[in-house]
Order: sequence, then C-alpha cells, then structure tokens
Amino acid sequence: MTANPANGLTPNSIITPQTIWSATAVATTANTTYTDSPTNTVLLAPLYLLNPNPFSVINGSPTVTVTMASHGLETGDTITIAGATAIGGITPSGAYQVTVLTANTFTVTHGSNATSTVAAGGGSAVTVQDSRTSRNGARISRITGLTGVTTTAAEAQLFNSFDGGVTKRLVKTALLPAYTIPSATQAQTGADFGYSDSSPYPLAPGETLYIGVSVSGRLIVTAQGYAY
Repeated sequence: MTANPANGLTPNSIITPQTIWSATAVATTANTTYTDSPTNTVLLAPLYLLNPNPFSVINGSPTVTVTMASHGLETGDTITIAGATAIGGITPSGAYQVTVLTANTFTVTHGSNATSTVAAGGGSAVTVQDSRTSRNGARISRITGLTGVTTTAAEAQLFNSFDGGVTKRLVKTALLPAYTIPSATQAQTGADFGYSDSSPYPLAPGETLYIGVSVSGRLIVTAQGYAY
C-alpha cells in the first residue's frame, strides 16, 4: 500500500487492527451519578494471568520485580495486581505505577519493605489489569453484560475517560432485563450496547472505559475487538 504523502505513514498500519483485544469487569454497587465523577464504576480493561510465581523481592526493600512476557508497558503506566500470595512478608495487591526494566520485566513499589529475599513467588493466580486499556487505540465490536444474581431490570452504563479515570463521561446505556437465577426455562437475555463489526466503538489512544449498573447486584461486562 502506498504511503500517505502528507505524513509518510502507511495507511494500513494505522487503520488495520493488529491483535485481539478483550476485557472484562464486574460491577456490584449501584451507580446513580451521571456527572463527570460517577461514584461507583469499574475499569473495563484487559486482564492478564501471569505465569506462576512472577515476583521477586529483596529483604529490606519495597521494590517488587514482576516478570510478564511482552508486557508492552511504559514507565509511569498504572496497573492493578490481584490474586497474589505473600512473598517475602509482603503481598502485592492493588494499583501501582510501573518502572520498565526490559520487554519482559518491570518493577513496582509496594507500601512496605520485604522482610526476606525471595527469587520467585506470588503463586499461580496473579493477574495484572492494564489501566491504559490500549496504547494505540482499538476497534471494539462487542460490549455485552450479564447478571450473576437474581435482579430486577437495571441500566448497564458505559463511561469513558481520557485522563486515567479522573473525569468519566457517560457514553451509552443498555437495558439489563429482570432475571431470576437459576432458571430452567429461560435463557438470560443480558444487556447489549449495540456495537458490532459494522458499527464498532473506536477506542482512541489513551482512552479508558468504565462500567456501572443502576441497582446493586452483579453486572458482568465483557468486551471484544482488535487493538491497533
């Protein structure tokens, strides 16, 4: 394909998604705030299961080295760690800013010092959620939600942000029909935000998505598409 003479870029490199993008989030607390600061929303972003025992720590230091193959992160990015077991007297959990070491490793700073040196630990259920959602943008073709509990009809809410979640703006809502769990006679309809291959959500570079639900319960949202 011929490069665009205006910018020297190959159009195909800009408009063709390159890798599969998928994300999931669970909202349980009702959100009834529609301003730019909703009270109860959950980040909708890719979640990665790391290889077993991805952490190493040094006695007397709060620095945790994390091994994550081809992580694609940059220094200053924020991630959320969950599912870890204790290593060297500390348990990495929650949001951290990363400092990149190599393409496969980075460090985070825990809130307290390790009490022993351990070369590999953290267990086999460590997950990392990348809050940037997609560095170069994405083409999201499906966002749907299901309930995990018996619920009345509810509003599933989709918010976006361009400043890391400081300001969140309502993008779209979808109806989550009333449903009783379990049911032997009725399949759950769920909520569908209406995006498709022919009518996708174009996620901009640095844009993040959040979900909310109008009643307390359990809204499980999944999104699929392709990242650039």
